[in-house]
Amino acid sequence: MNLFRRVCIPLLRQVPKIATPRVVALSLLTSHLILFPKKVNASTVPNPEGSSNGFNKYEKFSDQIYEQIHQTHDIIIVVDPDRFVEHFLDELLQVVDQVVKVQRVRSKRPLKVLTLNEPITEKLVRDFEQKYKITIEQDTIMLLKNKYIQRIYNFNANDYFENRILLVNYFKKINKLTQKKLNEFEQILSYLPSTETAVLVYADKSSPQYKNVQTRFCIMQQNDNYQKNEKLHWILIDKAVAEKLGVQDIQNGQLFFLQKSSKLNNFQSSITINNKKLLITPAGTLGGKSVDNVMEDLTKAYNDANVFSNRSFGKSFTKYSIVLELDLNKIPKHEETRLVKAFGELKKYLKETNPEILDKTEFIYLNKTPKDNHLGYQVYVRDDQKYGDRLRQHQETDINVMQKLSVFNEFGQAHSYIYRLDEQIQVSKDSLISFFMAVKNGHANEYFQTQEQPKYKKYSIKLVGKTFQKEVMESNKDFAIFQYSKNCHACGEYGQYFENLALESYKQEHPTMTFGRMNNDHNKPSCIQDFPYTPVFMVCKKGIQHIPYVYRNQKFTPDLLKSFFSVTNAINLIPEDQYQKLQTDRALFTQNQ
Repeated sequence: MNLFRRVCIPLLRQVPKIATPRVVALSLLTSHLILFPKKVNASTVPNPEGSSNGFNKYEKFSDQIYEQIHQTHDIIIVVDPDRFVEHFLDELLQVVDQVVKVQRVRSKRPLKVLTLNEPITEKLVRDFEQKYKITIEQDTIMLLKNKYIQRIYNFNANDYFENRILLVNYFKKINKLTQKKLNEFEQILSYLPSTETAVLVYADKSSPQYKNVQTRFCIMQQNDNYQKNEKLHWILIDKAVAEKLGVQDIQNGQLFFLQKSSKLNNFQSSITINNKKLLITPAGTLGGKSVDNVMEDLTKAYNDANVFSNRSFGKSFTKYSIVLELDLNKIPKHEETRLVKAFGELKKYLKETNPEILDKTEFIYLNKTPKDNHLGYQVYVRDDQKYGDRLRQHQETDINVMQKLSVFNEFGQAHSYIYRLDEQIQVSKDSLISFFMAVKNGHANEYFQTQEQPKYKKYSIKLVGKTFQKEVMESNKDFAIFQYSKNCHACGEYGQYFENLALESYKQEHPTMTFGRMNNDHNKPSCIQDFPYTPVFMVCKKGIQHIPYVYRNQKFTPDLLKSFFSVTNAINLIPEDQYQKLQTDRALFTQNQ
């Protein structure tokens, strides 16, 4: 996607609005984006009526049809489909068909697909833009219109490749919270995870601003940083329901967010629903503000009430990110609570002593396995400004812009701009304050990530599922195989003995056995028995590879493993024709007894 932003979009924008040759298609081919230039002459433009681009099953756009349906239908207008190359056109057609199917299932409001089949001429663009108050860009793919937003949305190539889910989300129905829907809403809140947030806006149906609030709330939901869970976005249209939720003196356009009371918000609560304590927080208003400003209000209200930032609301600029990264499968609950509490105390300290820095600092909670770490959690600070400027430094070509970057004088130097708290230091309020201020004042050492040093060298062949048939089943030698998994302690202990045997075999002038290892977590060959455990040591004998010899001793020593491989390798199989003859003779002997 970075390639698309850096190469394709800039090239598209350099092309005049009506250009010959013009860029007519974008294609996703073998994971690489390719631009297809095509010379178009006005006299040779194909007749749309005779086109066979797959979109012919949909109705052709006209002003008359649009005026008839734009109040009653959701609308997709595909702009000049003839300009796309065939394989991209097929993919686009499948995407549109899928959106139509989804909309049929979940909405009573019909979705209409129209095609603007005319080639994009300067007059057509100018007339369309003036009439419908929209800008058609060089990379426009579709135009979208839903029931809540009066203006048409320009769905371009950047949306298609980076945010295709927008096509479905754009037409989703807004949930209206009434007395009738209160039970459903309470059920959703009962199962609300502590990391999720429900957002409400009050819209007074008797107010002349009702439609405006509804429209603005829908626009807000299209924001890239906003949560996509449609069950967590509601328009509250009943004051009696607001009072049941403990909200008094509610105003038209007022925003609130609801979340579960937990350690992440210092166990604050304002209401209990179905025995679950919930926190309801005012978060500004939709009235008279841009969507960006509304998001800023939501972010500020959320961050004031919680220890960690809600990244789904977005934040325009951060100087620092301080991150708690932990694996909840490895540390107990009370340890997680202690760590979160320490972060909360750091945040409170910054709010009291340095609110300007706090405003530019994002507190982030990540549930993932820390790398290069043995505690099950790690704490680190990233200098977001320098980290971002370093990325720009590699992309920027204008020397005047480069000179303004905070890392201009550090070009060519090794920097990660990440600072990790030493594992030996106990995480507490005081240690976090000391660590963060050391980073801020330039006294902390940068952290450079590294993998663990291998416990032993590997001399065996690495096997994978897709080549197992060719490498093992069709081998002209016996094959010794070690199946392991990453988190298997015994695999780490025994693997070195297997590799020592592989080295001995490698040193032989004419080895009779090949040694190979395979990660059982990521490879399940279809041509051999699967093992639900590790480690597994086995031998696939030439000629009967599909029936492996498996080491099954209760004890393990290097000598026993070596004996298993050497004895199995020394076994000479009876040729198939002799074996069949012996079987026949045995059957005759049994009959004669």
